[in-house]
Amino acid sequence: MTRQRNNRRTAIAGPALIIVCVLHTAVGVLASAPALGEALASGWFGAMTSNLEVALWFLMTGFFGMVTGLAMTALEHAGRLPWSVSIALLMIALIGVSAAPVSGFLLVLVAAVIAVVQSARQSRQRPSADPGRGERPVEAVNPSASEGAVPEHSSRSGKSTA
Repeated sequence: MTRQRNNRRTAIAGPALIIVCVLHTAVGVLASAPALGEALASGWFGAMTSNLEVALWFLMTGFFGMVTGLAMTALEHAGRLPWSVSIALLMIALIGVSAAPVSGFLLVLVAAVIAVVQSARQSRQRPSADPGRGERPVEAVNPSASEGAVPEHSSRSGKSTA
């Protein structure tokens, strides 16, 4: 019996970033639990003051990273993870690692390297979608010009009036 090949591409970089950001958010919540509890108890609106800056950093960057990971996962599944996304993530990771060498940015660096590898792999597997690189863009097919259709500007003699 033969196995059917699944045409869906494997996403690695996006899920890796999601895992890193879930861990990041969990650490932030656990580390700031007492302060976050007080903020919730006293009403959340306007609760982020200077004593909760670290919690805000963990929560917002963690959730933003999760959304980014979801988008990257969709791009990977489509086989279209752009170099710009991979290189941007790599630059963020390198800046973070240089500023805080012993931090979660090391895990972001791993996800970024995976993203660069995925972009390289995907760009080898498909031709460039950028028509500015010597390729002509594929023109859209006009539905009225399909087989058997009569052009809009034709007369009974079959000659075009346009």
